[in-house]
Amino acid sequence: MKKYIFTAALALSLLTGCKDFLTEEPVLSQSDVLTLSTYEGLDKVTAGAYAPLASTAWYGGDFIIINEMKTGNGKKYIGSDFDTGRCTDWYNINYTPDNTSSLWGYGYYVITTANNVINNLEGKSDNQQDLDNLKAECLFLRALSHFDLVRTYAQPYNYTEGATHLGVPVITTVQSASDMPERETVAKVYGQIEADLLEAEKIIDPAYTRAGVKDTRSVVSLEAIQALLSRVYLYMGNWQGCADYATKVINSNKFSMWTADDLSFVNSENAAERAGNYENFVYCFDSHSDGEVIFEVYGTTGQSYGGGNEAICSLTSENQYGDAGACADLMDLYDEGDVRGTMFQSKLSGKDNRTVYWTAKYFGKGLTTPDYTNTIVLRLSEMYLNRAEALLSGQATISGVTAQQDLDKILTNRGLEAGSITATPDNVFNERRKELAWEAHYWFDLARTGRTMTRTDSDASAAANEVRPGDTRWAMPIPRRETTVNDNLEQNPGY
Repeated sequence: MKKYIFTAALALSLLTGCKDFLTEEPVLSQSDVLTLSTYEGLDKVTAGAYAPLASTAWYGGDFIIINEMKTGNGKKYIGSDFDTGRCTDWYNINYTPDNTSSLWGYGYYVITTANNVINNLEGKSDNQQDLDNLKAECLFLRALSHFDLVRTYAQPYNYTEGATHLGVPVITTVQSASDMPERETVAKVYGQIEADLLEAEKIIDPAYTRAGVKDTRSVVSLEAIQALLSRVYLYMGNWQGCADYATKVINSNKFSMWTADDLSFVNSENAAERAGNYENFVYCFDSHSDGEVIFEVYGTTGQSYGGGNEAICSLTSENQYGDAGACADLMDLYDEGDVRGTMFQSKLSGKDNRTVYWTAKYFGKGLTTPDYTNTIVLRLSEMYLNRAEALLSGQATISGVTAQQDLDKILTNRGLEAGSITATPDNVFNERRKELAWEAHYWFDLARTGRTMTRTDSDASAAANEVRPGDTRWAMPIPRRETTVNDNLEQNPGY
């Protein structure tokens, strides 16, 4: 059996997933050697490296849904009209090496592609800045891939003193078929992520944006690099770094907070009334050029990896399946007047006469049925919440800024009054849950802060209604196919 994740062959098939992502379709009839031998070829390979982010295993579906369904944000309405049998194991946090996240393969696929570009850039252009921009893109994609992999398959950073517990393999060179890399410590994984992002920040042209893309917020920018650094430092407990990089993004003035009007969602069974969502509700936009989005994964019919974010739309609405519902534990948190509490679809289930709810963040673009949607990875609200949490830690300061001011920035744009919620660590944590719900944050926020996951509005097994700190279920099992072909990969405890 050939190793799937560490193949050294250039995955030219990555390019087939971006014909709607790019305004110019990439040339496919080239050999690996020829493609890597020119700047134009390397540029196209870099563009293609974005495509797997939209896979069903990643931001096109499972990465979001799994990590919400494992918490009190998600609910599978068992026995309803929208119980097709999907998401059951996710909801019950029931995983085995044969039934786990498929992210491993896709994450290392992107890492392999990024390494192929990074290792072949020298001398491919007389313009060093052009080469640096490509390298910065690939460094960001490599960092994001390692970050999502270590969050998925390892315990949180602070699980051991110095983060000495097992993370995932760190791959920065082109691997051969005979290489069998070992898992590195979580500290080393995060160290590589940090190094990649810091280098990317240093070398990218601040004005750079990839040419020929339909959605300019779906490609790497200086601010995307800085926003991811803020989040990485948050997970590491590097509070000053977290606050500093959130401030860089905020002070760039390239992004603006969405208002209550932007987030108003029409929850109606009338098709004509629902159509207004596609024009006015910001999560339904085909692409973003302003507002909060710093980096998103663009999804549409041309994406070959998992339908271009079709899966997430199909599972979180009546669009097709609807198994990934929203939980009352989450919806009950929203105060009266909070526009975020209205951002849910609902429908009566005839089978058991109860109302089923779904997040409206993946409602679709109004293109087709089943529909397609974008997945937001980094946005401005997170930067304010990151900074507020860092300032409340007592280990970070930003001149002229308080945690209350950052929290009020969220509240006043969601229909609430400034000061109506006091900036305390617990309150900021709860605001993260409300603001970033169904964007794959809450599970990881629970893990990194050492909180217990609990849920009360549940159809899950009793064992799945509580996950305490240190539980083996915080780290998903490595797929069996990987440990079978690589004897150096140690499986996670409990599996």
